[in-house]
Amino acid sequence: PATAPPAAAPPAAVPSGMTPAPQATDQLPEEQPLEAQSEPTPQPAPPAPARDPVFADWLAPNMLSGKLRYQRDGGPVLLIDADARQYHGPAVLKPLAGYFEGNVDASDFQPADASAWADEAGKIGAAQPLSRLSWYGGLQAGGGALLPGFDPQGKYHLTKWPQTEREFPKHFRIATAMMKGPATLQEIADASGVPVSDVADFVNANLATGFAEPWAEPAPEPTDAQKPGLFGRLRGR
Repeated sequence: PATAPPAAAPPAAVPSGMTPAPQATDQLPEEQPLEAQSEPTPQPAPPAPARDPVFADWLAPNMLSGKLRYQRDGGPVLLIDADARQYHGPAVLKPLAGYFEGNVDASDFQPADASAWADEAGKIGAAQPLSRLSWYGGLQAGGGALLPGFDPQGKYHLTKWPQTEREFPKHFRIATAMMKGPATLQEIADASGVPVSDVADFVNANLATGFAEPWAEPAPEPTDAQKPGLFGRLRGR
């Protein structure tokens, strides 16, 4: 006898301000309910020349430890839990734009004791993944061009539906175009109707968080004559 299908699991929560992946349908919808995002491994950037660190550099794993308080020029307070890879701060990212400009020293991060953390964390916002700040840093890093070391004429693809933000509505169209397959920046721009500079910034952000990768033509399959073993040798006679 037929059995009833199992009930669908309830969707997991996603930090405020993030747009989720579309569900598996014949066509990509314009908007989807929130769901959790797993974090892939960031695409390693080519070695950069020696320079003083900026805020985005400190967000990489193992650069910071413990619970820290960071604030710049009277801007929003960020409480960073480096060990848990989370932070407390504003739900929107644009007010943090200036945090990614200029150099930042280790001394700019102040240790936060347990009582101060508990008192302040609840007031400034729920915990969010630290990768969200890394994404925003990558978005601004190139200034409308791919980061040095990545081929501006090469093809790029998404490994999965990426992190997007409601503050940047064009990004949904870029991601939709990129999910169709590897493409150059210009091809993505043509398919999404978004300027190439915005496409480059979006690719940089997703290279930083591991959702995008450079793409290369796969090596051709060997012919029977090239295959080792008796069958290949017989076919080669």
